[in-house]
Amino acid sequence: MKSLLFLAGVLLSGSNIFAQNFDYHIEFKVILENSKDKNHAYYYPKLLERFNANDSTLTDKEMIALQIGATNEKNYKPYETMDPEQEILELVSDKSYEKAIKKCDELLKDNPLNFVALMEKGFCYMKLNKPDAPAQKEKFMRIVNSIMWSGDGTREHPMFVLGPADGQFLIRYILGGDIGTMGSGSDKNGYFLDILDMKLGEESRSMHFIIPHATSTMFKK
Repeated sequence: MKSLLFLAGVLLSGSNIFAQNFDYHIEFKVILENSKDKNHAYYYPKLLERFNANDSTLTDKEMIALQIGATNEKNYKPYETMDPEQEILELVSDKSYEKAIKKCDELLKDNPLNFVALMEKGFCYMKLNKPDAPAQKEKFMRIVNSIMWSGDGTREHPMFVLGPADGQFLIRYILGGDIGTMGSGSDKNGYFLDILDMKLGEESRSMHFIIPHATSTMFKK
């Protein structure tokens, strides 16, 4: 089962699952400005180059900084990528793995950190026994690990995700849970939260994902 495979990767990576290491209110704007500074370690093009090279020394904090930097890119239009994301998921469901890889590459060209494209490209590579399958999985797991590192899913410490539906994908495909009630709200500082009821067996809990950087794009021309 795909979710169990990727979850095992998270557990074995040493990442602190359900941590609370990132404060959106204090850090987002600072990191965003740093991502534009050519001399800073968080300079977006520099971090993206390391990510594309599958640099194993990238930390979870640097991965969050990379994703924050991506929100300033002209192609960051997360609500416009939801349709191609669904197309990818349908192709994978139909076991059309080569077609899915092609669609993933099309999406990753302008959105190199897209959760679904990275996840399903790695999965397709694995199913087709491609030699680069481990490397593709490692790239995706850096995204997953950084999300897990960023928060514990509570209202006080929500998880940082790049796309508006990434919380759903994380629950379904990584944590292996089902989603009950879906809603929204805000944290103590007024930032928009995607709130999902995650069901794991007989247990359930509310998972909070902080996404004002995504929702703000709906009001941009």
